[in-house]
Amino acid sequence: MGALASLELAQQFVDKNELEKAAAQLQQGLADTSDENLKAVINLRLARVQVQLKQADAALKTLDSIKGEGWAAIVADLRGEALLSKGDKQGARSAWEAGVKSDVTPALSEMMQMKINNLSI
Repeated sequence: MGALASLELAQQFVDKNELEKAAAQLQQGLADTSDENLKAVINLRLARVQVQLKQADAALKTLDSIKGEGWAAIVADLRGEALLSKGDKQGARSAWEAGVKSDVTPALSEMMQMKINNLSI
């Protein structure tokens, strides 16, 4: 099966809240492609699933594997979510502040700024 099919199947598992199966499918998709942008998309989705599975450390490791300036803001947003899920409010704040300063769309920037404002520290 190809990486795109893995992405589609993983989405179906997420829709059914079968997150372990989604994670396995995404990891299979990573093995099926050498395209760096597709790997980045798959890794972003995998990190999201890992955060939902309360696997923050795994999510942070997954995010570390995403290269390229174009991904910086979305990676920072997810990094903040993973750190916050571990109880690291200061780390989350730092990640989101870095995201706001990166080359980010206004909508994502506003969302991260809202998250910063909602932190009670």
